[in-house]
Amino acid sequence: MKNKTYYIISALLAVFGTSCQKTEEPYIDVPKNEYEVEAVYTELNIPVKCNTDSRASIRYEGTESGWIQLLPSLLGGNGVYSLWISENPDDEAARTATLVITAGSAVREVRIVQNLMTSVTVSPSFIATTVPEGTYQVQLASNGEWSIEQDSDTEGWLTIEPVSGTGNAPVKFIFSAFDDDSQMHTGIVKFLTGSGEAELTVQHGYAQKIGDYVWAKANVGEPGMFAASPDNPGMLYQYDSKVAWTNAYPATTAPAPTGMPLGDSTGPERWTDENNPCPDGWRVPTKDELDALVGTRATEVKIGWVEPKTSGFEIPGAVLGLSRETGRTATAADMKGGIFLPCSGNRHWSKGTYQNPQNATMTTATSLMSGTEQCRYLMYCSTDVPGANGAKDSKMRLPSDSWGWERLRGAWPVRCIKDDRVSYGPVDLQIPGYGEGQSY
Repeated sequence: MKNKTYYIISALLAVFGTSCQKTEEPYIDVPKNEYEVEAVYTELNIPVKCNTDSRASIRYEGTESGWIQLLPSLLGGNGVYSLWISENPDDEAARTATLVITAGSAVREVRIVQNLMTSVTVSPSFIATTVPEGTYQVQLASNGEWSIEQDSDTEGWLTIEPVSGTGNAPVKFIFSAFDDDSQMHTGIVKFLTGSGEAELTVQHGYAQKIGDYVWAKANVGEPGMFAASPDNPGMLYQYDSKVAWTNAYPATTAPAPTGMPLGDSTGPERWTDENNPCPDGWRVPTKDELDALVGTRATEVKIGWVEPKTSGFEIPGAVLGLSRETGRTATAADMKGGIFLPCSGNRHWSKGTYQNPQNATMTTATSLMSGTEQCRYLMYCSTDVPGANGAKDSKMRLPSDSWGWERLRGAWPVRCIKDDRVSYGPVDLQIPGYGEGQSY
């Protein structure tokens, strides 16, 4: 009887013995006690190990709340709490909150720090170099860490120092010389932060010194930027205006653009700085400067007409700044130190229609009065041989000719000249008193 009672008690202990043992304490494990996230929209997944059910909630610090969405708020054992964190629009302060996880008597807190909205700006946002080589300085402004990326189009001719940093800083753009005067390049430089980005467009090799002046090798495209190549006609501009109108070359049936002002108008004696369509460091040339480039009938006309089949340019045009004989030998691969002016018509001052695509044309920044009408000096040609009728020859009109002018609301291509009033690079950064960025 005694043995039988012993076996019964032993069996009962085997079945129910665990209920009499002490239960395991609840625990919560997380990989980190603090997470730092960027100001942009973020999905943050926090894995949790727990030996029982857990509950989570968000405790905000500061006055702002509701910028974290938590799903789920309950877990049965191991799992993941997902936090959807909205963008922080504040560029002056970070924001913080705490993920509070409880499981019975166990509590774990995970701090969430969202960075401020870092910003970056750069001045200027476009550079068109005015000499073959040298160092420009741009000013970068940022409220955080930044880095610089160059696209592949800048390889071989642009070096940047430094390529990373924190806060406001001057940045050097170091340009290398090209092998010949036919090389021109355009590239993009990006300034990056955790939640901001700025771009700077760079054009190098577009400057050609002829005599006492530095001329651009391409027409103006969009305001503040050169066309991609010398044989791109660019956009069309009315006098003392930086509004670009479409160049329909060679479509003479193109109608007037919507909104283009037409008819007689008046304007300043010289194109004003605030309406300058050229890139920084460049401006529209005056009548006298254009005279110096193309010459006069009384002295020497420095225009050489070239055709695509022999020059390598895509469209006909004139090489300016050289004798006629030398200009005629220039090619797209070797411009002989001159500049190529592509054929490009103009838009009529009163109708706005496109006309005269056979002419290579250039406007000036100088106006004149012709009777009761205010006009501007310009040049155009479709040949390099002055006609027998002199100034009245419709195939070649120079600024020095009495007929080399057009009313102000005619829209014409713009070719720029270096603005010597601007001290913005390339510069020796050791010059005493040199300031950052552009100055006049």
